[in-house]
Amino acid sequence: MTSGAHTTRPDGATTTDSRLIQTLMVALRTAQMFERDNAATKAALAEFLNEYAERVRATGTVRIDSRNRTLFVDEERVRARATDYLTVRRLLGLLDERGIGSVTITAGVTQDEIVEFVYVVARGQKKGVEDLARELEAAQVRHIQIAPPVEEGVLTGETSSSLHTYSACLDVCEELQKAVKTHGQIRTRRARRVTQAVVEHVLSDEASLLAMSTIKEFDDYLFNHSVNVAILAVAVGQRLSLGKTALGDLCFAAFLHDLGKVEVPREILQKPAPLDPEEWEEIRKHPTNSVLLLLRQQNLSQSTLRAIIGSFEHHINYDMSGYPKVREKSSLSLFGRIITVADRFDAITTAREYRTVNFTPYDGIVHLIMSSRKELDPVIVKLFVEVMGLYPPGTVLGLDTGEVGVVRRPPLPGNPVNRPEIYMVRGLEKGSLVNLADKDANGNYPRNVRLVFNPENEGHFPAVTPDDIARGEGAEPGPTPAVSADFDAECGESRAEASA
Repeated sequence: MTSGAHTTRPDGATTTDSRLIQTLMVALRTAQMFERDNAATKAALAEFLNEYAERVRATGTVRIDSRNRTLFVDEERVRARATDYLTVRRLLGLLDERGIGSVTITAGVTQDEIVEFVYVVARGQKKGVEDLARELEAAQVRHIQIAPPVEEGVLTGETSSSLHTYSACLDVCEELQKAVKTHGQIRTRRARRVTQAVVEHVLSDEASLLAMSTIKEFDDYLFNHSVNVAILAVAVGQRLSLGKTALGDLCFAAFLHDLGKVEVPREILQKPAPLDPEEWEEIRKHPTNSVLLLLRQQNLSQSTLRAIIGSFEHHINYDMSGYPKVREKSSLSLFGRIITVADRFDAITTAREYRTVNFTPYDGIVHLIMSSRKELDPVIVKLFVEVMGLYPPGTVLGLDTGEVGVVRRPPLPGNPVNRPEIYMVRGLEKGSLVNLADKDANGNYPRNVRLVFNPENEGHFPAVTPDDIARGEGAEPGPTPAVSADFDAECGESRAEASA
């Protein structure tokens, strides 16, 4: 399967997979909003048809499958990057809603057939795959077939991509919160299977799942945030050498840490302005709400009890300030301290409508370090920085060479925390991966971080040149924030506590 426009990647999938999925989803979403004669609809359909035509010249047939919450194109798994995640998830959701497991497009398909297919599927709410197939047949669509999904398997092995794992986490978080809100029982078997998938993924390929944790989607914030906190918490727990069972319990507790927010009015949670004192009082009830909701469960397992403690503690500071106010308690559980740090980081680095300036991942790390010892456990903060680096995945960096890159992976263990692997987006090596920890023949670092950019606040990457960097067009990171010299000793104590 090779041609000039169809290059095979090392993992077996092709470089056109993501574009094919992207153009299909754009066509479907456009068809949901506009009629067939709309200019935007025509453009979206033409782009999808062009992308399909490129593909079919090499293969003769294109088949898109949805299996185990993962997309496949011609039996090759679509290995979506974090930037493709929302598109892939939306397509998976739409196919699942329609009961479609596969779409097969064969050679000879006409533009009219493509248009009919897109509109039948896009506007097929509350219809099953059999009804949709009959509509396609009635519309004389003969070169596109849809079929129901195959039976889902277990979330393990080759199907457990970072996208698949992340999507399964979102599904479980939504399921857990709906069950508790409706006074139902938590399906612990399914939740345990997914938490173990997270643990296995962190242990085998930590960086790819950490990259997924940079995803922020406001519409699904409560689920999205809970999944991100779970991933970050497990990564820190792994550095503490927690066993798989404990890591699974930590993941489960993080999934549920904000459960109490289901009882906070939605207009308060999504208010596009600072909260007034009464609204803050409602927000501060959510840790206690979590406890009360979880205590309604009929069978309180050890995992659920740990989740209750983590939920209650995640806004109590290391010095016991914060909320809820406690009198008898003099220290926090290990799970509570880990979840607090992960929760704080994800909340800080998520855009808010009421903020005049949104914070970068680097800002989040600096905040954690500056808050350690008083609000946050300094040992957990140090481990968190080791996991994420000073410039976590997703940070946009300006280099002293005039180049700009986006952090793809944190530094490998043993490398300086301020030297991650970056994907170059500006400069002579645009499109390449560069490890800032690599040295030249003289033992010097050829590239150094000069600036941290905040594209989230502007909505795009600034056009950066060497002259911009010379003028200081960006936030200068300055020296690495200092951490205590006795952190290593404290880490030893914390690891001993974890083992106990």
